[in-house]
Amino acid sequence: MLTTFQEDDYIEFKFSSEIKMVNKIIKEVRSYLENYEIEEDGNIILILRELINNAIEHGNKKEKDRVVSVCLLLLDDKRFKIVVADEGDGFDYNSINYRMSDDPTQIRKRGLCLVNSFADEIEFNQTGNRITVYVTANETTQFHVEDINDVTVVQPSGDITSEDADPFRYVIHDCLEKGKTKFRFDLTHVNDIDSIGLSLFVIFSNLAQKKFSNIGFEIINANQDIINLFQMTRLNRIYTII
Repeated sequence: MLTTFQEDDYIEFKFSSEIKMVNKIIKEVRSYLENYEIEEDGNIILILRELINNAIEHGNKKEKDRVVSVCLLLLDDKRFKIVVADEGDGFDYNSINYRMSDDPTQIRKRGLCLVNSFADEIEFNQTGNRITVYVTANETTQFHVEDINDVTVVQPSGDITSEDADPFRYVIHDCLEKGKTKFRFDLTHVNDIDSIGLSLFVIFSNLAQKKFSNIGFEIINANQDIINLFQMTRLNRIYTII
């Protein structure tokens, strides 16, 4: 079940608590954001995806007859108000620890930490089953993930630096949790990778190789500086550069 209502500065969705609905909503929101010439919508999409996943999984306990409500409202220029509500019992939001885990392999319980990192402001209703997030669109690098045949292609929209570490970490761990084993990183839009970004490639390869025996990594469309970086750090022995 999915219903949509849209006006010039407002779009709203109501849908059943099914994980398959998440990408449908994200696709609709991306189209909506194009009306405002927002190309770099990574922080908005990351926040929205986390909130919807939480509402379905933790709020409504994946009960399909329970509804999730989402609305996105343009406030001014590129600042938006996102409201996500579920029909669950809520929770004690005062107990939330927004500190990101120091363990890079820990993917669980990172959702609201990531939201807090990219949001301007967060509010809850008294029950804790509705969250309101204020966020300003910016040029944070986003990571487009697409399965082509049996290969998962990850394409960053910009540089991979410490500022973008958490979204990148989330993407690669999510791929592993879904059982992906063949990866191609398309670095067409990447001009620079700092030490933190590089460390994530190392961590990712280590985790993947421990989890799967038939793992494969490729780097495509990298500039010469990045190729040199992978060669100097011997990462070209793990990632095949094409």
